[in-house]
Formats: sequence, structure tokens, C-alpha cells
Amino acid sequence: MLPGRVRHALSLAHRWLGLTGGIVVVLIGLTGSFIVFYREIDAALNPALYTPMSPEQKVELTEVMRAAAAADAAPISTILAPDRTWPVWVVIHTHETATGRTPNRWTTMVDPSNGKVLGRRDYVNAFALKVYRLHYTLLLYEWWGKELVGVVGFILLGLALSGLILWWPRAGQFWRSVSVCKNVSLFRFVFDVHRAAGFWALFALLVISITGVGITFPDVVRPVVGLLSQPTPDPSPRIEIPPPAGTPLLPADAIVRIAQAAKPGVAIAMLNPPTATRNTWRVQFRPEGADPAVRSRGAIWLDPWSGAVVHDRTSCTMSMADRYLAEQLWLHNGSAFGLVGRLLVFTTGFAPLVLFVSGLIMWLKKRPGRMRTS
Repeated sequence: MLPGRVRHALSLAHRWLGLTGGIVVVLIGLTGSFIVFYREIDAALNPALYTPMSPEQKVELTEVMRAAAAADAAPISTILAPDRTWPVWVVIHTHETATGRTPNRWTTMVDPSNGKVLGRRDYVNAFALKVYRLHYTLLLYEWWGKELVGVVGFILLGLALSGLILWWPRAGQFWRSVSVCKNVSLFRFVFDVHRAAGFWALFALLVISITGVGITFPDVVRPVVGLLSQPTPDPSPRIEIPPPAGTPLLPADAIVRIAQAAKPGVAIAMLNPPTATRNTWRVQFRPEGADPAVRSRGAIWLDPWSGAVVHDRTSCTMSMADRYLAEQLWLHNGSAFGLVGRLLVFTTGFAPLVLFVSGLIMWLKKRPGRMRTS
């Protein structure tokens, strides 16, 4: 048992941390539940963009890029390969944006069966993606929104840990402390709901808050992870001495074939063509048959002139630290554990709402003025 003064101080900190930061935590929790299935929701809201003429994939990448470039001349930054959720090629174009502003990205959807463009749209401001941005930056990209969400992750972590300490039951009272009794006063009922919801959501909330902080502040988490396993420096592989000007680049189809030959048994999930700052192809993979919510699990970088593997960051070469850093997002949204994990995270996203409302009711009923008039 905690000494009385320590418990009182911790209780005050828990209460006021929840009351002052609770609204933002609730917002991030609810939007987090939404984006667990944001790709499925986006496909349901925009069936014309995600319905190919035929399930067969006859079109090669070079033709896909040619069709996308004809629809949008802006540079192609990312190409998403067809999967069960988005069964079309999704080509992301990067348009010029003022420094510090939200990146201006558009997508072109290409039918994999015939190479025809199904449509294009403002990727950043599409409904499902806007909710994603609300979760990730509170729509405050230009005003340190991402960092603010990271701070909220610390708040959630503090609430979870302080709540665990305050909840800790006496011997023999465990089940009473994680259940809700009937035929009790409103205050007792709300108190039971608060404790039970906090306990049953605790583990998921801890994982979500820790991985959320890691995603937002990777430079903070990397040294901590490095205490247990040495992470590889975050790479930006490039060819330092490129071949003479005029040397032909390999076509995109050749890059695909080389990547598939280099990593048999896994599926190509995403490709990033060379850019001015990274003159290599990046090809990202995921296991065959894996939940498409796991966008990638490892990547290789290829020389665009020779096709040689410049850098390998797939599971067979990763340290444990590299694996954790690469898996943070999939742990955060539950997809690392398939549909069950995603449903768990979806449900947990509602826990901050339950905890905030029940905590607010308890606070209102315990205020001195309320106590005197009740």
C-alpha cells in the first residue's frame, strides 16, 4: 500500500492530468479506432476507384507508371501494389508545397487488369485520410501537431501507469476490482466502470502509448531500444559515384523482377522510385498472404542502373532493435496480430472516452459544493 500522502498526490496528478488532457486523448483514441480500418472504409466510400475490371493482374509496372504520369505529371513518390483491400495500383504523386506546409499529394488509381486510370484525387484531403491526419497531427501539421500528439502519448502513458498504481487491489479483492456490481449507488457504479475499464484496457493502452511515442519521437526511442539491441543507423542509401551521364536506367519492370528474385517467398507491397536525394529504388515487402494492413515488413534498396542490392533491411538482416522499430506502427494499430489485433485496438480506442466520462462524473460528484448540497 502507498503512504497516504503519496497516494493522495498521485490521485490528484491522475485526476488533473485526465481532466486537462482527457479531451485530446479521447479524440486521438476515437480517430485511432477509425483508422484501424481506414483503408477498408476508404474503399467502401469510393468503390469506383477500387474496383478493377477483372481480378487478373496483367499490367506491368512500367505501363502503370506511364498511365499514372499521363494523368498527373507530378513526380511519383510511392507506388502501392494491389492487395485484398485496395485491389488496384495506387500511385502517389508529390506536388510542390511550401516549406513547413502539409505535403500536397495526389493519387492515381490504375486498373491492374487493363492499365486504365480509374480516377485520381487529392490524397491528403480525402475523408479517410483526413481522419488519419487528425489522429496523427490534429490537423496542425504546420504548428507542431505531430509533436503535440507525441506529448499526448506521454500523457496517456502517465495516466495508464498512475491508474495501475491507484487501482492495485488488496489481497483477495482482485475480481471485485475488475468487475462492475449491480444494485449500487450511481457513484459506486461509475467508480466500478472506471476501474474495470482501466484494467481491461491497460495492456493495450500501454502498447499503444509506447509505440505512439516511438513513432512520433524516433530519435528519443532509438537510444532506449539500443540498450538491449543495437539498431542500424536509419539509412538513406544512395549511389555515391553514379555511372556516367547518359547511362540508361533499368525499366521499372526489371526492378520488380530483380526484387522478386532477391527476396523469393514474399510479396512486393510498395515501391519508391529514385529521387533527387535518394538515387536508388526502394522496394518494400510483406509476407505472402499477410494482412494488407501490414503495409511492409522490410525493404531493399536497388541500384537503378545495375539492379544491384545496395542495402538490405529485411527480417533476415535486422537486429531485434531494427525489428521493433520497423514493427512499431503495426503494433500500434494491432495489425501485427492480424484481424484479432486490429479489433482489439479498435475496441481500445473507445476506452479513453469511457474513462474520461466516468472520471468526470466522479469528479463532479465529489466536488465540495456538490458534497454539501447532496
